[in-house]
Amino acid sequence: MLFNEKYGISHISYSTGRIIIEYADNEYSEDETDSLQGLIRGFSKLIGGERESLGMMQYKITNSPYEFVIQWDTMYGIVIVVEDMRMIDEIVGYIKNAIYDINYKMLYNA
Repeated sequence: MLFNEKYGISHISYSTGRIIIEYADNEYSEDETDSLQGLIRGFSKLIGGERESLGMMQYKITNSPYEFVIQWDTMYGIVIVVEDMRMIDEIVGYIKNAIYDINYKMLYNA
């Protein structure tokens, strides 16, 4: 369970480019994918982009400095998939910082 945070990275697979995002459940929500939509909104606001649906619960954010897909996985929940494995270290750093900013804005600038 996450304390004081809405989102956090729980696992990074450097072989597949999958980053599993842990999230605090909203006990008042009826839809289990609300946290996914919240993260997408957070990224969109943070970088001034729009969400772009790729189908099958997969999304990209326009204006993103890096290529990655945010998706819903029935086993893991929220997963971010890195497109360019040559840049995975840089992208993981970017996502960590972005999640920190998203959490801060969600907690303190609601």
